[in-house]
Amino acid sequence: MSRPDSPRALASAWYVGRVGHTRHAPVPHRFDYSMMMGLFDLDELGLLDRSVRGFGVNRRSAVGFRTADHGPADGSPLRPWAADRLADAGLDPAGADGPIRLLCMPRTLGYGFDPITVWFLHDEGGRPSALIHEVRNTFGHRHSYVAPVDDPGRPLWRQRVEKTMHVSPFFDRDGWYDFTVRPPTADAGSTTSVRIDYSNGDGPQLTASFVGERRPFTTAGMLGAAAHSPAVAQKAIVGIHVEALKLWRKRLRYRSVPRPPDRPVTAGSGSGTPGCPVSTDRPSTLHQNRIPEGLPR
Repeated sequence: MSRPDSPRALASAWYVGRVGHTRHAPVPHRFDYSMMMGLFDLDELGLLDRSVRGFGVNRRSAVGFRTADHGPADGSPLRPWAADRLADAGLDPAGADGPIRLLCMPRTLGYGFDPITVWFLHDEGGRPSALIHEVRNTFGHRHSYVAPVDDPGRPLWRQRVEKTMHVSPFFDRDGWYDFTVRPPTADAGSTTSVRIDYSNGDGPQLTASFVGERRPFTTAGMLGAAAHSPAVAQKAIVGIHVEALKLWRKRLRYRSVPRPPDRPVTAGSGSGTPGCPVSTDRPSTLHQNRIPEGLPR
């Protein structure tokens, strides 16, 4: 079986780290657990499918990527969908002419559930143009938050969007999200992170984050990541319901599920939205965009 000539030359990679959630209000609640995610370059999917044993694209495999899990959700090509989302957000669709890389949880043992996929879009010259934060809830709804990358040279990219889709039944659908993203690099062992601060008129409500260390997209790299966080998709959906039960036992008010927004896209800002106060909570160690201590290497 053929293998990539040089895994280091691939944009695609595995990321091994931790996911954490901290609820600040109305009742404090915190958890974190190990997590593996994949960075999938759309132009490399065919090579990965052929060369990484145990990994498959749009077919049965131990660990895999399925096109129909993302974007239009019907298995059609993802690049035109990304360009359309940019246009819907008032951005130049040419921002999707270059590399497109998705940071998301892979399918494991045939099952897939991914609360958020972050799309890293580039123009034809390879310059980062925008991020699409494709969010899903457990009620079968999905929504895309699209915001430009105003200063791609910064180590952390900051974006803000209005919250328009219902996610947790223990929060209302008001407020806004602040995204802080450390973009992936090709350096071995480098860190990528995604932090989401949810706030409303009452102040900070929730901080969620993923911090992961880059591993090569090889069979060995995949097995190491899977050993660190086995059956990751199954773990995610079970964990969501276990934590929901804990919140219910803390007597948090349950909100009924509203209709999803009429428009599938909410446009955001690369530098914050006037009139929305910035979250002032002090992040815990888990949410500081670095690998937590004790992570296997």
